[in-house]
Amino acid sequence: MLRLLACCAALGLLSPWLVTLLADHSQHLAWLFDLASHWQWLHLALLLACLALLARRRPLWLLLLPLAMLPWLSVAPMLPQHTGEPRLELRLITANLQQSDDARALRAWLDEQPADLVLLQEVTPALAGQLARWQDYPHRVLAPADSPFGLALLSRLPLQNGRIRRDSDDIPSIEATLHSGDRAVSLSLVHPMPPLSPYWHHKRNLGLQLALQRNAAAGQPGLLAGDLNASPWSQATRDLHDLGWYRASDLRPTWPALGQGWLGIAIDQVLVHGSWRVLEQDLGPDLGADHLPRRLHLQLLESD
Repeated sequence: MLRLLACCAALGLLSPWLVTLLADHSQHLAWLFDLASHWQWLHLALLLACLALLARRRPLWLLLLPLAMLPWLSVAPMLPQHTGEPRLELRLITANLQQSDDARALRAWLDEQPADLVLLQEVTPALAGQLARWQDYPHRVLAPADSPFGLALLSRLPLQNGRIRRDSDDIPSIEATLHSGDRAVSLSLVHPMPPLSPYWHHKRNLGLQLALQRNAAAGQPGLLAGDLNASPWSQATRDLHDLGWYRASDLRPTWPALGQGWLGIAIDQVLVHGSWRVLEQDLGPDLGADHLPRRLHLQLLESD
């Protein structure tokens, strides 16, 4: 049994590359391995535990130990350390609220830790009504729904060209341009359907790619955030660098919130395009949803 578990853990650690190899041959296998790719910390822990036990009797099992480095080699690229004078400071949060109708926990957190930009997913009409009364966020684009796909974009800074896009399955996303002085930033808020089948796996990957391309086509710094239903090891995020994008959010799990996410996966992400710098980031408190919110303090630098 231990040998089988060790082999399964090794396959899990290899899954980000296996998805790429299988993508042109079997969508079903690619989908299954992509589901496995999210759980790299679990695969790593399982492999190390199995090797510790198996190597007592047969040290040759330690030949698999280098596989423990794979999560750091297969992950989507992190934003490099840029230098330059800051032109824009931006504190943002992204949070999946699990269709809650009560904004009090979110409001209390924002009173303690103010943010310039609030990007919310699973926003109900009742919750949107409360958000619309927040006078400290006068700029907003609301797309609530009685489903898991309601969205809300709230900003202290002016927004222009706010629009709600809907794909062929009527799943919305929000796009807008944030302005601060002479600086403009293209914003995208997304929450694709979970990859519950090969169709939705392909739809999530394609939708995210198109959203990134549209954002970058504006020719200005960009930011995309939300519950991507994809981890930094997923096929959906592996080609970020080729599109000129980087991951600004770290690898701490955000779902499920149970146990502060320590057994979960990092599917709530913030991606950036341009010369950004991450000054600080953390996970927020439990807001009563099944996701933990993510908070980042970013700077847009002069070199952009």
